[in-house]
Amino acid sequence: MNTTPVKDISASDLKAYMSGHKEESYLLIDVREPKEYKQGHIPGSVLLPLKEVEAGITDFDLEKDVFFYCRSGRRSRIAANLVADMGVPAKSIYNLAGGILSWQGKKLQDFPRVSVFPADRDISSLLRRALELEKGAQTFYTACAGLFEHETISRDATALAKLEVEHARLIYRILEKYQPDLDSFEKMFEEAQADIIEGGLSVTEAVNRLKNAEGDACVNFSELALEIEFMAYELYKNLSAMAGEKEIALEMLALSEQEKGHARVVANMLSRCF
Repeated sequence: MNTTPVKDISASDLKAYMSGHKEESYLLIDVREPKEYKQGHIPGSVLLPLKEVEAGITDFDLEKDVFFYCRSGRRSRIAANLVADMGVPAKSIYNLAGGILSWQGKKLQDFPRVSVFPADRDISSLLRRALELEKGAQTFYTACAGLFEHETISRDATALAKLEVEHARLIYRILEKYQPDLDSFEKMFEEAQADIIEGGLSVTEAVNRLKNAEGDACVNFSELALEIEFMAYELYKNLSAMAGEKEIALEMLALSEQEKGHARVVANMLSRCF
């Protein structure tokens, strides 16, 4: 199945594109929640909330350029990649970088994405690093659960923290195939570093940025959680390509699909913010 690659597009470039093309020649999809859409949206866009994207996208004519946008560009990046993975016949698939905030000329505080996997590491070292990232995410979610008084954030962050531990266990089982003399999972997880999350952001910095971010705390938390889960999805896809054994590659692909499932869980959580 051929996959159409996802491209980022700036607000200025999207405006230029829209001014030079008839509205019926492209598809502009808003993946926010209905309340957000009613408060204001890009002219000509149709509403398809993130949690409904995979089920509802086939209702549209997709043999054209397809653009996704949301508030900040985080939800729409995931929506665009989910649709790309479905193998739709789109000419091109775009994500509006910075979302409608960028469209409105507002500057968005972004979270950096840097490589946390040196290219010269062997698969065992990469798996250990992946386990550390899962602990980092678990530490981040646990901190969020205690930091915010918002009931939805506390509940959802606690649930996500448990998912990270489960994923760390799966990584440990794969690592055992390379290093059967490992310490117990409990000992290894307890001693693992927990300083960064996927994308290279430190846990402390992520919590502080989230705490000081403008706008609705529940939406901010959910969008960052979505980005963390989707970066993990991309990570395991890349690790699959690096694995020397077919069995390990398939297990890494399975992990990537589970991370995609986690993103779906967060998408449903986000809708409860409203």
